[in-house]
Amino acid sequence: MDPKHKGAQAPPEARVLLWEGEPVLSFFPPKVALPLGTPKRVTAYYRRLEQMWRDRWEKTVYPRACVAAQTARNTSRPFDPWTAGLEAEAEQDGDILRVRWEAAETAGGRRCALNQEELWQLPKGTPVIPAKGTRKKRQEDPA
Repeated sequence: MDPKHKGAQAPPEARVLLWEGEPVLSFFPPKVALPLGTPKRVTAYYRRLEQMWRDRWEKTVYPRACVAAQTARNTSRPFDPWTAGLEAEAEQDGDILRVRWEAAETAGGRRCALNQEELWQLPKGTPVIPAKGTRKKRQEDPA
């Protein structure tokens, strides 16, 4: 451990799920790092979010990856292991906590991602609902 970062944890190891001894899905266990003093209700929300994604990858995506690997093997085609991940950043600005996160999955060379930004009023830990019409819509470039 780096002595400059007391209490810092080593990055988690990637979780690699196998089918018949071959890797079919890998992901890092999701972890949303929140600032010290984050209200319990907000912390609990993000722990449930982490568990939801872990369950999705282990119980929904993994069986699909196994089927894809089996299909690739049966048709003598290569199979690239699928990947999944959850990245998040949190920042506090006064009495507002802003958490941006992205959950992404890559399967068969195609990437699918969900991006979210959530605002929380501190110290109560209540969600901040944006006024109607103030949310930005992002349009992806159809390349």
